[in-house]
Amino acid sequence: MTLNPEFVYCKGCGVEITWSPHMVDHYPYCCEECSRGILCHCMERTDLDDDRKGSPSGVPPPYA
Repeated sequence: MTLNPEFVYCKGCGVEITWSPHMVDHYPYCCEECSRGILCHCMERTDLDDDRKGSPSGVPPPYA
């Protein structure tokens, strides 16, 4: 996986962080659970956010 240096990625699970990261020892984490090594669900939340914003082509979903 190629990481874009313009984006912030979680040190624990690798999800792109589009909100204020939880910082521990100068490393960004998506949430406190991830910073403690506990399974988090942030990837699922970002997938849901992507679905709500529209399809990858930029066309909004029919329910929008």
